[in-house]
Amino acid sequence: MKKYFAIFKENTKALKDVRVLVGVSLFCALNVILNMFSIQLTPMLKISFGSIAVAASCYFYGPYPNMIAAFILDTVNYILRPTGPYQPWFMINAVVIALLYALFFYKQEKIGVLRCALARLSVVLIVNLFLNPLWLSMMYGDSFWVLLSARVIKNIVMYPIDVFVLYLTMKLCLRLKDQIPH
Repeated sequence: MKKYFAIFKENTKALKDVRVLVGVSLFCALNVILNMFSIQLTPMLKISFGSIAVAASCYFYGPYPNMIAAFILDTVNYILRPTGPYQPWFMINAVVIALLYALFFYKQEKIGVLRCALARLSVVLIVNLFLNPLWLSMMYGDSFWVLLSARVIKNIVMYPIDVFVLYLTMKLCLRLKDQIPH
């Protein structure tokens, strides 16, 4: 466990590395592109694969550069494709997603389906099923439980698809890790 925290402590130095900043920026651009193709089911429910770019970036560059980028990226995504009123609390979601993916993927030599399933499950439970309905209930005054019920169905349907896409992405990252400077 000490080794794990040492790796994260070492990652703070990455904030001064231009290659890391450029790499994270490129993955941010990919995230913006993927979010442009999201499907808005209702004003409060959408399907998007933008977090795949965040997961790949977290694999290569770690938590700190990606958490800072996620903070900014949430606002950029909203400016480019606004849906509803702006709520800065959603930045917390983006930062938590970056942290969770970094916890599961950063500096990992081997990534299997189980690790991808657990990473996605943690994002689903913490962000999609807790934080999102919380912020939406604060914004619109709707009941947390009503907002949660629609999200449960969407996340149950999307979970296997998300895990499959995440697994394929991480396998690609493993193959590319020697070619990408980090």
